[in-house]
Amino acid sequence: MDSLIGMLRGIGGKATTGDGAAALLPSVPAGRNFYAEIEPPPGGAPALAAGLDGTPFVPGQCYFSVRVVEMRLSQAGNYLSEFLPLCTFFLRYGAEGARRELPYIVGYDMIQQALGAAAHETGASRVAFRDVYVARNVPYASEGLEMYAALCRFADSSLSRGILDFVSTAVTMLGGPVGGAIVKTGESLLKPLAKLFGTDGVSVRFGVFDGDALRRSGYRVLAGADSQDKLSGLQLVDGVLHRQNAAGKLEPVNDVDYLVVAFEHRATLGADMFAAATALPFHRLWKDVSAALIGNNAAAAQAAYQSLLIAVAESPLLVDSDRFALLTAYAAQRGAWEAASEQSGLKTRGGGKSLATAMTDRVNARAKTDPVAELLRTARKQLATPPAQPGKPELAQVALDDAAVAQTVSSLVDALAVKGGGPAPAQSPGALSRATRELLSIALSEPG
Repeated sequence: MDSLIGMLRGIGGKATTGDGAAALLPSVPAGRNFYAEIEPPPGGAPALAAGLDGTPFVPGQCYFSVRVVEMRLSQAGNYLSEFLPLCTFFLRYGAEGARRELPYIVGYDMIQQALGAAAHETGASRVAFRDVYVARNVPYASEGLEMYAALCRFADSSLSRGILDFVSTAVTMLGGPVGGAIVKTGESLLKPLAKLFGTDGVSVRFGVFDGDALRRSGYRVLAGADSQDKLSGLQLVDGVLHRQNAAGKLEPVNDVDYLVVAFEHRATLGADMFAAATALPFHRLWKDVSAALIGNNAAAAQAAYQSLLIAVAESPLLVDSDRFALLTAYAAQRGAWEAASEQSGLKTRGGGKSLATAMTDRVNARAKTDPVAELLRTARKQLATPPAQPGKPELAQVALDDAAVAQTVSSLVDALAVKGGGPAPAQSPGALSRATRELLSIALSEPG
């Protein structure tokens, strides 16, 4: 097998019962599993955070995240006294023109710890997950998202424990659900997985294959087919699955094994791009630019700056709107540093045409209604020269701080947004892509 999905299909073709690995596959008979959207509360509700309100996923214009919200084991004691529970996800999506595969395992140790030490003697138990992401802030491509998800249990044996430990360790080594992670599974993981799912004593309590998981943002609930009559009028209240009872009132769902998953939508990462260094692997180059500028090493600053711009332009972690905003922000803050350093007596570049002037010339060369010209005009407004502050060279260094770059990104994202929500007409993927290439060309031509 040359892929994880192919391996699962192969297992499904050999399965002889409906309670095995075949439950993960599209060949599962209709009604084998319950899989549905959770409707938003009537009239909307603050509980539906931004990105979970049913917004459609548009290729090239947003990011997606897959988050595990909660799990209910209606007979937790039976699970844990004889079995090892395991929640498995396998995603396949488009990235950089290729199909990528991402495995993620919620291991039995995590589930057992969440249930508590007394879970073996208890009945229904709920596992609430906090920030457990299968995938996080992945640019959404036109190929969509295929997802296999299942709650499995394995007979508690040394073989099962050994294989499950290996799989969990291997998935962690492959990268896990970090921002935009692209993981290609290897043969070393496929073989034990095939052995695991083919072992006697394994059963899939419920599983689903969704070949087009990202239709719109929101919550999904996954359960066994025998739960269908018990799952109607579903709502998520304070992170807990509720249903309407015979009296029309909401009550927690306690008598069903289920799993709730969130598909989160983000139009932009905004200032959050700077919350974690791993989210911006190329941001270290900005640190190199900053150090060289402060040290008056023009050659080093220029080399690092060009490498930074190219890295942003080629990054698979960004949609075009954020790519355009970041290129603008880095250029704006470098320009702000140079303006402040000139006014405070620090050494900087001299002569030539400024970046702002070069952008204005490109705008004037285009038709007034050209969306690329509109985008460049909006970016140009972020390049205003700061007021003179003679005798305060420390203000020049402030322009290079992460907070200053983040503020410029946020300002540009806000400027591009249409009042009332929604993307601006100029923010079509084609216009943004062309404007990004134009901005990159201007910046790399080294005006100033």
